[in-house]
Amino acid sequence: MARQSTLLGPRAERNRHAPATAPSPLGALRGPGGRNLRVAILSDFIRVPYANGAVFQTRFLYRQLRANGHEVALVAASDPAASGDELAPGTVALPSLPLRSYPGLRLPLPPAPWELRLREWDYDLVFAQSNSLLMLFGVWLREMNGTPLLCVNTTHLRAAYDVLLPPSLAKWELAHAAFRLALEPFERFYVSVYNASDGLVVLSEGLREYWRSRGVEVPIHVIPRAVQAEFFDPPCTDDPYPELLGPELSKGRGRRLICAGRHVREKAQDRVIRIFARHVMPNEPGATLTMVGEGPDTDYYKRLAGECGAEERVFFTGEVPFSEMPAWYTNADVLVHASLSETYGNVLGEALWCGCPVVAFADGMGASAQVLSGVNGLLFPAGETPAEMQEGDEAMGSALVGLLRDSQMRTRFRESGVRISRARTSPRAVEQRIASAFLDARERALRLGKAARKSSAARWLTTAKLFGPWWLLHLAISAAGCMRPATPRHGPVAHPKIWR
Repeated sequence: MARQSTLLGPRAERNRHAPATAPSPLGALRGPGGRNLRVAILSDFIRVPYANGAVFQTRFLYRQLRANGHEVALVAASDPAASGDELAPGTVALPSLPLRSYPGLRLPLPPAPWELRLREWDYDLVFAQSNSLLMLFGVWLREMNGTPLLCVNTTHLRAAYDVLLPPSLAKWELAHAAFRLALEPFERFYVSVYNASDGLVVLSEGLREYWRSRGVEVPIHVIPRAVQAEFFDPPCTDDPYPELLGPELSKGRGRRLICAGRHVREKAQDRVIRIFARHVMPNEPGATLTMVGEGPDTDYYKRLAGECGAEERVFFTGEVPFSEMPAWYTNADVLVHASLSETYGNVLGEALWCGCPVVAFADGMGASAQVLSGVNGLLFPAGETPAEMQEGDEAMGSALVGLLRDSQMRTRFRESGVRISRARTSPRAVEQRIASAFLDARERALRLGKAARKSSAARWLTTAKLFGPWWLLHLAISAAGCMRPATPRHGPVAHPKIWR
């Protein structure tokens, strides 16, 4: 029999219309004897190195659980750059390797054998907010202790591999074909991990269909990321644009486009710059494009703006503190988004929350789930061939000009975006979905029952079976990251800490 640590509390479906004064969904969850829960969060980030959707969701869950009295352990890769005050209480730092193609991200390695005393890893639930092989630690706890495991997937593998290809290889279709072929065993491996869990959390319906079609059989929960209300709810009065744009462009309040996010190739901000320079700027002379953020490709984007003749209309803010982002969204007219690799665009959710319409390419994943074309923004086919991509660029550029000239449409999109965002991505709405997924995972684990107590030899065999591939794959991924090393561009900008 599984150990009796049943979660007690209302199901999210029964409480979706509850008033704001209703008890917190996570606060209603209980462990054995009615005590508070012990939850382990497996995270790819031990701190907030820069504005990042996954780590902000980790922060949200950590803080909500702690605020409701639950005990939380954050198990993550050690980071030599982390200062002591950045580490949340209850942090467990694992050995790690760098990923040179993704500054700020480190790959965790398994804990040492003498640190694997099961009684010290006794949790009521493991939430694997990780796309790395750190998930296998959750599988290990599931097999050894019977601990319910919820995995989280935020990466569309077919769209994400491009980050590893250096520019010299990215232009060759053969290289892309080879990488796509190499992804197949990775996908099968991920499917096997997810099927060893008690549920999978994804960010969009498109990602649910993707993993279901590849053989994931456990329950799949679609849970968007919560907007951090403590930063985005206070009224925004300051307008940061005049200082950046200068008096000439600020005079008369020309139309403002914004593109926010880390400056890396998979975000496709270079496509946004080209669309602006070729299709918007010639037809809307007062328009500007503000690139909010920084990253390895910032210098390239600045050169590109100059090559396109748009250096006087494209502006770069550098990395912006998270607490200042609402002012940039609120005082912009439209957010432009061209990435096709997002399973959920945090910047899209934040912009819509602030009433900034979004124009993006339909990706079948994040943007397609967040933007209701004609309601809170506009979506366009991205195209696959060069000719189709050119058509997509022209269509987006023409629509941007039309939207910048149509204040009534912008107002309609703005009002719809605010209303839909608060219904779907408020902290309470997301918390309800997470609580429901917790309950489902617990119920499934109890139905399946706890595995029989293993002999010492069987425990070592299970550990080797799970931790051996973890070691090997993270060594291989770390080595592959050296194919396209990126220079860190994140300065000393203050971002919120995971624990406060």
